[in-house]
Amino acid sequence: MQFSLSVMTKKAIDAALKSNWKKVIEINSQILNQYPNNLDTKIRLGRALIQTKKFSRAKKIFKEVLKEDPINSIAKKNLELAKDGKVERTSGSGLKTKALLKEPGTTQEIRLDILAGRITADKLDPGEDLSIKIKKKSIDVYRNLKGNKSLIGTIENDYVVKRVNVACNKKGKLNVTFTRGREKEIYILIKCGLPIFKADKIDVRPYLKKGTIEEPEIEMEDSPEDE
Repeated sequence: MQFSLSVMTKKAIDAALKSNWKKVIEINSQILNQYPNNLDTKIRLGRALIQTKKFSRAKKIFKEVLKEDPINSIAKKNLELAKDGKVERTSGSGLKTKALLKEPGTTQEIRLDILAGRITADKLDPGEDLSIKIKKKSIDVYRNLKGNKSLIGTIENDYVVKRVNVACNKKGKLNVTFTRGREKEIYILIKCGLPIFKADKIDVRPYLKKGTIEEPEIEMEDSPEDE
């Protein structure tokens, strides 16, 4: 039976959004059997372990994540929750949790250098909504604070700019959130209502073994206006 990382990731996310923590633990454990160094999977598993009050296991998981990614603010926050023996609470809709979840084909995380003088990563909250201004060859990213927008940085990655322009041309709904960072270096998550990104983009890490499992790719068509 073929193991599809994209399909299993989608199932894990769906289970998390339904707060079916037993299922979240089961699915993410299966993924880690195939991809033992997948940090996104470890974070989902660790969060589920906290929700089921398995704090010792959760601490172990988040320490492993931080060993590979020391600036991961989500892992840092959840490690503290696990150490304190606290179950994370979200507002009724759970939108903040959903905003941080990566989904195959519809999300892309990207590094951004903060240009604004008075803004650093520690002033942003994981899951905080950001605004964007889409241009032909770049994307300006703004922070929304008390009704005002402050430019914090510009995305110039050709692939991301091109795909976001495709989404714009196809009238796809876009949402941008802050995920993690340190000092003037942050990571943001772009989420679209259309599958504009390659599914395997969310799973590519320099320490993952490649070529062991064949993954399906999402077929995309470029808009004529994209050229």
